[in-house]
Amino acid sequence: HPIWDPVNNFRDAKHLMPIITPCYPSMNSSYNVGEPQLRRIQDELRRATKISHDVCFGRKTWSDLFKGNDFFRQHANYLQVDIISTQEDDFREWFGLCEARMRILIAGLENPSFGTQAYPFAKFFTRKEEDGKHVSSFFVALRFAEDTEKVDLGPLIMDYLQIVNSWDGRKETMDLEINIVSQKNLPSFAFEVECEKENEVDDDSTSSETSTNTNE
Repeated sequence: HPIWDPVNNFRDAKHLMPIITPCYPSMNSSYNVGEPQLRRIQDELRRATKISHDVCFGRKTWSDLFKGNDFFRQHANYLQVDIISTQEDDFREWFGLCEARMRILIAGLENPSFGTQAYPFAKFFTRKEEDGKHVSSFFVALRFAEDTEKVDLGPLIMDYLQIVNSWDGRKETMDLEINIVSQKNLPSFAFEVECEKENEVDDDSTSSETSTNTNE
């Protein structure tokens, strides 16, 4: 079995955030992390550090650290990827393939030559729609260089589309839709994560207060 070896393997040396498994054969469990994913992680760590600092000085409380993510309010434009199937069993197979290749799409959208930066959101929104279709949506926020007037995203997503569309197991029941969506036109379910997190924080705060009062 190949082991992670950044000294003798140039591919391993290019890994940005190596997290090595402790057992043999040692492998990098985060080999999928590219520039966009690393940037998102670093942004969140910086945000958490700032909030923690404010907590220490009494400017905020720990509940602020666990508030819902406002990712869908931070950017003007998003790429919405909808993985679709009319059959549940086919959907599971189709989703598995599209999800496994998603890093190729994200890497393609991160392109300095086109003036684009990608900010992926690490969650799929899976649902069954009224027409019976099984759908899972994935979002990538897009930012463009200041001097960028117009960008054709076709070449940036071409590698991903070629891989998933040429899959031998592809059936007529399987479909894939990719669209640019402005912030104001985002689907309502995109904000459910923020609302759910807010409710969890409120519930935890209420439980803590109740527990404190009971102890008194």
